[in-house]
Amino acid sequence: MENQKPQIVRSLKLAVQIFKECNASYRVVGSMLVTSYIHRIFRRVGDLDVLLDRRSYPCILYKLKKSGYTLEKKYWSVFRWIEAEKKDCLGFTFLHCELRIRLDYLQPTNYSFEGINFIGIPLSSVKAGLQQAFLNPKRKRDKQMLQLHKDKINSYQTYNNIQVSIFGITIPYLYDVFSFFYNIYGGFRVVLGKKYETWE
Repeated sequence: MENQKPQIVRSLKLAVQIFKECNASYRVVGSMLVTSYIHRIFRRVGDLDVLLDRRSYPCILYKLKKSGYTLEKKYWSVFRWIEAEKKDCLGFTFLHCELRIRLDYLQPTNYSFEGINFIGIPLSSVKAGLQQAFLNPKRKRDKQMLQLHKDKINSYQTYNNIQVSIFGITIPYLYDVFSFFYNIYGGFRVVLGKKYETWE
């Protein structure tokens, strides 16, 4: 896995630079935080997962395109997103939706990987998110890595941290219900020899 380090460093450095130039409020989420915390690439990192504020979105897409990324619009069911790809770099996926997330869940937390400083969410929030995808093989591996440091990571409530708004109406627990049923569906896909994610 160490041979992926240059790709991760290159992508992370570019992302942080673009976020700064666009004055973006952002949080890196997902396995990159676990990788940074344990200072080891324990599995292949497929992309860089980031939460962004809506205002900086156009600027970031423009900067990515200017940096050589190709942008492609994609759809699955009611979801639509843009995937940004560039050779020898991690990809980015930008999902279009309105989320309301607890402030303490998003508490800005400093991380560093190979000398590159960036902002993520607390590891307690990462741990809570992993509980909802317990049938995802990738998340199982993430959870195993954090389990080695469980005494150093605070617990956090698993549900009702993220709320989805549709046409301006916030629907409590919709994200949790969707995550639960998709986790079961993804688990069946894995049993059948397919990838957990439908859209891959």
